[in-house]
Amino acid sequence: MINITKRTILIAEDQPLIRDGLAAMFNMEDEYDVVATTGDGLAAIAQVRLLRPELVLMDIHMPKLDGLEATKRIKAEFPEIKVLILTTFEDEEYIWEAIRHGASGFLVKGVETKKLFSIVQDCLEGRINYPSRIQTRLLQALRSSEQTEQQSMNETTESHFNSLQDDRLNGLSSQERNIVSQLKQGRSNQAIAAELFLTTGTVKNYLSAIYKKLNVASRAEAMAYLHDMKEEER
Repeated sequence: MINITKRTILIAEDQPLIRDGLAAMFNMEDEYDVVATTGDGLAAIAQVRLLRPELVLMDIHMPKLDGLEATKRIKAEFPEIKVLILTTFEDEEYIWEAIRHGASGFLVKGVETKKLFSIVQDCLEGRINYPSRIQTRLLQALRSSEQTEQQSMNETTESHFNSLQDDRLNGLSSQERNIVSQLKQGRSNQAIAAELFLTTGTVKNYLSAIYKKLNVASRAEAMAYLHDMKEEER
């Protein structure tokens, strides 16, 4: 009798019908073994730590902890574990955030069975799967990401701030400085998010931290402060 080593999968999805349906589909196949299912992000992390599956199918919207944050934590602790994001729509904002956190791709709920298994197999074999409409942009981002990150940490960032001696600005992180640079140009949260490959929610969180470090209470006060600093540079 041939001994088949099954590929282990954990399903994190808060809708029981979808969760159970996916589990049943995979368990009907000889090569897959659904080792656990769960309905929230915190439980997904706990099950990953306990069972160490090869692949996690991760819903985005879940109670206690959303799928993007759960993905971030899982990949930080177990980089070898692959994660496919489950979604009902191809939202570019979530795609970029998932990419940043190490997801191997997206699996749209309701996809035909043959396509589902194809995407899962690609993921298990180390191939990424993202919606075709952003693949070109993704490749460009990946090619320039190392250079961009390095520049943001030294030359580019320093060129924006090398003449600023204010302790509050010096206390900003590299990413916060990138956002401040965009803010000085009058860009909206959405424009900043698109430029830096973040979600608008992440930009808002950064801005809140920036306001606190600059000791201002609003975007208008931050802009006024940065304008004053610009005048001092001259």
